[in-house]
Amino acid sequence: MTLPAIRPALAITAAVLSTIMAVHAEERPLGAMLDPHHHGRLIYPPAELEQRQNGTAHIRCTVSAAGFPTECETTASQPDFALAAENLAYSSKFLPAYENGKAVQSAWEYTYTFHTSADLTHPLLDKMHSAPPHYPEAADVAAIGAHITVTCQIDQIGIAHDCTASDGPAILQRASLAYYGLARYYPALKDGQPVSAQYHGSIDWDASHPVDQQGFR
Repeated sequence: MTLPAIRPALAITAAVLSTIMAVHAEERPLGAMLDPHHHGRLIYPPAELEQRQNGTAHIRCTVSAAGFPTECETTASQPDFALAAENLAYSSKFLPAYENGKAVQSAWEYTYTFHTSADLTHPLLDKMHSAPPHYPEAADVAAIGAHITVTCQIDQIGIAHDCTASDGPAILQRASLAYYGLARYYPALKDGQPVSAQYHGSIDWDASHPVDQQGFR
């Protein structure tokens, strides 16, 4: 006849245990995070990009209570990929871990994947060494948008020639030609040697986001 009394006791015990577990979970420090608004850029190593090499880099850093990395260790498929990951980390700010409401030292780690087209017959746009496309102020004021494609002949040293643009508003045609015509490229390769080849690019000029043109390729 004591079984009904046992069930409440078990329920109380379970409630106490769940409360203890919840307290422990709250006291466990949250790991450091890369500050999404103040971080460096991941640079695709030029030597690897030129040869269309893909790869990965896994990085683990000690992040101080002040939110900066003090020591990083990296393993990567190529040494240049490790350098790229470390360069991003050391040029970034972090949101530190917190324990009991106080910032503490902790660890941060991430795996970066580097991927580019393995097709050596086409040039590659070198975005890291090319100024981003600029949305013309007049087009911004008039809320003019368009999808413009551009075709250029890229020579053996990565310079654009004879660029042409698709139909569209003249001001955005000129802006697109300016971007692709002044950009730098990795030339196409044949038998390991750079050759002249065509490059096809496009920009989605979005009038609702004139200062953040991320649609270009």
